[in-house]
Amino acid sequence: MSARRRRAYREWRRLRGVLTRGGLGGLHAAVWRRRRGHAAGRVGRSSDRFHRGRIAVSQRLRDVLGHARWHWRPWVALGTLGALALTAVLERAPLAAWGRSHPYFAVTEIFVTPTTRVRPGALLEWVGLESGTNIWSVDPAELAARVAAHPWIRHASVRRELPRRLVFHVTEREPAAILLLDQLCYVDRTGMVFARLGAHDRLDVPFVTGIEAAVLGGERPYPRRAVRQALKLLELTHAAGLPFRVSEVHIERGQGITVFPVAPPVAIGFGWGRFPAKLARLAQVLGAFAGREAQIREIDLSYETQAVIRLRVPESSGQRTRT
Repeated sequence: MSARRRRAYREWRRLRGVLTRGGLGGLHAAVWRRRRGHAAGRVGRSSDRFHRGRIAVSQRLRDVLGHARWHWRPWVALGTLGALALTAVLERAPLAAWGRSHPYFAVTEIFVTPTTRVRPGALLEWVGLESGTNIWSVDPAELAARVAAHPWIRHASVRRELPRRLVFHVTEREPAAILLLDQLCYVDRTGMVFARLGAHDRLDVPFVTGIEAAVLGGERPYPRRAVRQALKLLELTHAAGLPFRVSEVHIERGQGITVFPVAPPVAIGFGWGRFPAKLARLAQVLGAFAGREAQIREIDLSYETQAVIRLRVPESSGQRTRT
C-alpha cells in the first residue's frame, strides 16, 4: 500500500470515530433517554447534537476529498502532457510535413539590428534568405554562422519568433587601421585583416606599413602580434590626449614601432613595449617644444629612461641634418 493510500485510510478511520462519537453516540443517548421517560426537550437536544455531528463529519469529509483532489491535480496534468507528447511523437512526421508546407508559417517579416557598413538587404542576399521561406525550414544556428562569415560581421545570432518572424542580431567590425599589402585592407583592433578597401571606402584611419613581406610570406604569428602592438600604441596615444593625429604607423622587426603624426611632421620611435612610460616622456618633450615643434625632425623614445631628440638644421647654415 502506498503512503498516500495509508494516509487516506487513517483519515477515514478517524472520521468514522468522529461519526460514532458525535453522531451515532448522540442518537443512542436520545433513544435511551426516551425509553427511560425523559422529556421530549432532552430528546430534541440530543437530536440536535446528532445533526451537528453529522454536519461536522460531512464538512470534514469534503475537506479531505478536496485536499486529495488538490494533490491529484499535478499528476493529472503530467499525465495529460505525457499523452500529448506521445501523440506528438507518433504524429511527428505528418505534423512536421504539414508545418513545413503550410503558408501560415511563411516568413513575412525579417528584423535586422541597425548597421552602419552592411545594408540589411545586402546581408540577406549574402545568406540567400528570401521572404516567404517557411520558418520551420530555417536553422537559426546555421543561418547565424552564414551571417558571421560576412567580412564585416564580427558576431551574429538568429532567432525565430513564431509564426512568421526572424530576428537577426549582428555586431559589425570596426576598422582600426589600413594595412598596406598587395592591396589596401582594413584591419580590426584584434589585428585581423577582414576586408579590402573599395573605391568609396574611407581613409580616415592610420596606415600600418612595414610587415607586407611577412604577411605575404605567410609568417606566423609575428605579423598579427606586431599589428596588435601598433594598434595598442594608437589607443594609448589617443587616451593620453596628445595633440596630434596619427597618419602612419611603421613596423620594423628590429627597431620596433615608429609613429608619424599628420602634424607636426615628426618621426616618433617607440621601439617595443613600455608604451605608457614612453608616452609620458613624449608629453614632456612636446611641452618643452611648445610652439617650436617644427624644429624637431625625430624623437627616439626606444631607450629606457631618456628621449633622444634630433632637430632640423636650417638649409642656410649649410650643415647636414643630424642623425
